[in-house]
Amino acid sequence: MLMEEEKAILVNLPTSVRGFVFTDDNGDPRIVVNARLTREQNRQTWDHEKKHIASGDMHEPNYIEYK
Repeated sequence: MLMEEEKAILVNLPTSVRGFVFTDDNGDPRIVVNARLTREQNRQTWDHEKKHIASGDMHEPNYIEYK
């Protein structure tokens, strides 16, 4: 299970979407990972999204990684 200080949410997403990060109503980061992918793919996604949290990307109003 993916657990660290940010809460991970496991959701069935289209396989083209590995995951994403957003802020909840309290402003806390939440990482969503795709339940249809492997544990290793989700670990890689987790690490990738943690980098977005560390750099504050989700607070940039014009930031979109994928369109």
